[in-house]
Amino acid sequence: MPAEKPNPQQLTLRFKCHKTTILLLVAPHDSLTSIKAKLLEAMKVANISEIQDRPVPTNPDDVLLGVLIDSDDPGEGWTDLEIPEKEDNTHKKGPKKSSVLNASPVGAGVKDGSVLAFKFRTKTSDADDLDMGDNEWDVVMPTFDDEEGSQMKEAEDGSQMEDAEEM
Repeated sequence: MPAEKPNPQQLTLRFKCHKTTILLLVAPHDSLTSIKAKLLEAMKVANISEIQDRPVPTNPDDVLLGVLIDSDDPGEGWTDLEIPEKEDNTHKKGPKKSSVLNASPVGAGVKDGSVLAFKFRTKTSDADDLDMGDNEWDVVMPTFDDEEGSQMKEAEDGSQMEDAEEM
């Protein structure tokens, strides 16, 4: 995959699955299917063949995307980015009505710098089903806890002091 030069019209999106994060530059009006294909190609180039014992699929249709329910609070969880196609009985020409929100990141409200979750659709022996529940997304977001890995230690008198070796 040749490196793309960034331009102001492109979006930088972060795709996360478990502890894996992949950055992609995409055009705002690229289809979600083409973005999924770029994501799969990036994983192939980076020699990522599986994530959390789940093999990386070859078909972009087997990749599901999710967005944060509340972008200010990742603890709220994720929801599907793509809206299921609905039956359209009002027109006789086509049985399905495609959502404008599925057409592109802009249509779905995705902005530059957004974080998207991804997971893989897996086929079971009985039916095409997901191993994970519909709303389960395996995404580990980094946290910055004051107590873990802090470079400050509490002195006996309760004041803060830098964690430095004494000479």
